[in-house]
Amino acid sequence: MLARVAENIYWLSRYLERAENTVRLINVHSNLLMDMPDLDEHQSWMPLISINGLDEEFAEVHSTASETSVNQFLLADKKNSGSLINAFLAIQVNLRSCRDILPKNCYESINSLCRMVLRQVESAHRQTPLRMKFLHTVEEKLQAISGSLNSNMSHDLGYRFLRMGGYLERADMTSRVIDVQSTRLTATSTTGEIMAVQGQRWVSVLRTLAAHQMYRQTVRRPVNGRDTLNFLLTDKHLPRSYAFCLNHLDESMRGIGLEDDRPSQAIATLKNQLMSADFAALAEDPFALHEFLDDLQLGMLAVGAAISATYFPPSSMATVEDEPLSEKPELVEVTK
Repeated sequence: MLARVAENIYWLSRYLERAENTVRLINVHSNLLMDMPDLDEHQSWMPLISINGLDEEFAEVHSTASETSVNQFLLADKKNSGSLINAFLAIQVNLRSCRDILPKNCYESINSLCRMVLRQVESAHRQTPLRMKFLHTVEEKLQAISGSLNSNMSHDLGYRFLRMGGYLERADMTSRVIDVQSTRLTATSTTGEIMAVQGQRWVSVLRTLAAHQMYRQTVRRPVNGRDTLNFLLTDKHLPRSYAFCLNHLDESMRGIGLEDDRPSQAIATLKNQLMSADFAALAEDPFALHEFLDDLQLGMLAVGAAISATYFPPSSMATVEDEPLSEKPELVEVTK
């Protein structure tokens, strides 16, 4: 397989996962705010921007966060590199070079979804009911595509690159969702009203990661900070837990079988950080939790850099997440 094709599959998977995370995040957050109508509008909508790490970019074009400004920015703003419309433009670009690798029905489903999103997103984000219906439809189609790829694509070299991109993006989003909410879930306040809000937000964290039902089945205790952190970060059977993503990312890389072990070393460092964490203490100290999750995010950046340096053409070591495909390097064969 050509290194450039492998890189395009990797980024196709990352953008598909990112798009699914974005639509689920906005839908769950919108539902949460319906249950808490008295909250300040700016404080209510700003977490969606912070989770995506777009605070500075948002402040350049909007003075305050509102339902309209945040949804337009995250869904339909072409100047925002992290918007849903730009994710689907990147999916379209990367998809072109993967036509001979992906099963025909998967290729056609992804292409059809791209056309639907690019055609409807501008009008869909303006009205709440229409937006939520649109996002729910996009999420369902993305999950169907993920299942179809898993069922119909040969689990060969191309599939391993596909899974690598997905697991890396998924682990990063899990840590971001917990990180942003952790600053708003301080355990120092104990009044009944505040504790009820804290409980709702921990539930929101679980729902954002599609993990609420599995938490209840596995943990079998009321939702609280310590158990939620432990479940979302270390559970080995939850597909969106940080540990699950790390294990399967490592397994995919070992399946490719190159001698360079820098990506595996970077993953081993993250596993050690998880094993040494005291989640009971972190749940009681939002500042320490923020630092811990910040270290995990930096560690995942190191994993991504090691993957690029190991598997993709040399000049792509400087590639950033949203670099246009046209600026990527010429064809080079993977050494394996």
